[in-house]
Amino acid sequence: MPESSKIEVPGNDDGGIARCRGPEPLAEDHRPLLSGIDSGFIPPAQIPSSPKPSPWYTEIAHLLRIPSLRFCFIVFLVAPIALVAKAFVYQHASESFGWEMSTTTWLRVSQAIGASLVTLFALPTLNALLHRYGQRAQQLDLGVLRGSLLVGAAGFAVLWQAKVSWVLLLALFICGLSEAIQPTNQGLATSLITREYNARLFTTVAVLETVGKLAGGPVQSVLFSIGRKAGHGSLGINFLASSGIFGSLFVLALVVRVKR
Repeated sequence: MPESSKIEVPGNDDGGIARCRGPEPLAEDHRPLLSGIDSGFIPPAQIPSSPKPSPWYTEIAHLLRIPSLRFCFIVFLVAPIALVAKAFVYQHASESFGWEMSTTTWLRVSQAIGASLVTLFALPTLNALLHRYGQRAQQLDLGVLRGSLLVGAAGFAVLWQAKVSWVLLLALFICGLSEAIQPTNQGLATSLITREYNARLFTTVAVLETVGKLAGGPVQSVLFSIGRKAGHGSLGINFLASSGIFGSLFVLALVVRVKR
């Protein structure tokens, strides 16, 4: 051993020289290694595979097998076509009553009052009263939807026959009361399905409403042009058509049944 590794220790039996010992070897660990489950690691072969999502057309086919939901889809598609007619009211008022286009913007006030009245006061009050008497949510939504469709049919019928300005304002107020159609129909549709189909339902509703609005513009424009000529305004056939659409939906709603 080199001299640098020797240490002199007085009184040592081997001539005062002690040798440095290296570190003691570690005792062999005979404990078993942790398994994959103990260590929190799961082998890929043991990881459960998530079920494959169903094709979109399969989910839509399942939704269409629900009779009441088919009615809701019809309302989502057809009601926007009828509601587009309100965009022609201002031009109709300008041509029929000689109003300036800037003046016709006040017509929105009458419609807004009706919409605010039904959404902020009438519906919450009716909801509280019917729940107190044990009415189910589906029955409540269907009843409100039927009433809103009937009000919409009446409002557009009055709008078609409006010959003076105050009748026109009354018609727009009644049309504003029908603003509960879309939210009530959506609430009814949601109550008819399980939660797992909510995403597919909302996607389908968005597509149907978009198609309805895109189709409603040209259809209402063609109907509004009937009877228009120099010095004579429209006959308002588009308002009559909207009234007929809501009336037909109301009759169809009378056939729909929900759980009691």
